Amino acid sequence: MQMFYGTSDIIESIQAEPLANGTPAERLQLRGGPVLVLTEEAMALYRDADSPDDPLGNGLITLAELTGDHALVREDGHFVREHRAGYIGLMDDKAMLITPAAIQLFANRDDALRNQNELARLAFE
Repeated sequence: MQMFYGTSDIIESIQAEPLANGTPAERLQLRGGPVLVLTEEAMALYRDADSPDDPLGNGLITLAELTGDHALVREDGHFVREHRAGYIGLMDDKAMLITPAAIQLFANRDDALRNQNELARLAFE
């Protein structure tokens, strides 16, 4: 019997690339086609890699604005420090979980692991 092993990572690639309006952003290509875009003041889910640059906003699935303490911190052009399976550790110690129902933002890894004190949510629709 032969066993096949694949990656459990949901993120296929990460690219630091500003949005069309010049806003610094990091684009996370997810398995199956969607793209998660992170900026200091928002996180957005798009249908595919071309959608974030569409001036009419075609392809936007959902958006969450991040203000005050919820805003993300960028270091050396990146928001993402680490990722594994459906977990994303951010530069400012915030954490994200990608589940079958949503992408959730938490203040820290412990809150993410306990699924409590959610700061923002992008629901898959």
